[in-house]
Amino acid sequence: MATQTEVARHLSLTDRQLRRLQKLPGAPISNKRGQLDLDAWRDFYISYLRRSKNDVPDGDSEDDYEEKLLIARWELTAEQAVTQQLKKRTA
Repeated sequence: MATQTEVARHLSLTDRQLRRLQKLPGAPISNKRGQLDLDAWRDFYISYLRRSKNDVPDGDSEDDYEEKLLIARWELTAEQAVTQQLKKRTA
């Protein structure tokens, strides 16, 4: 049995990431003293990663998502600038 911090460290996660995973269906629960089963968490995390990998379409990699996010942020900034200019004209 291990604490939340120990499990997170074992899985190379932060405590916050582990807490987020604890909310997912099928996540191992702690015993009465708040201790977590390290083996159960390892198995759950591996299956979670496999499911997550299968959710990503073949043509899209993580880098593509980051590029799309960067483009979306740039477009949002441009739209916000236009909005501010329109507000200044009407004021």
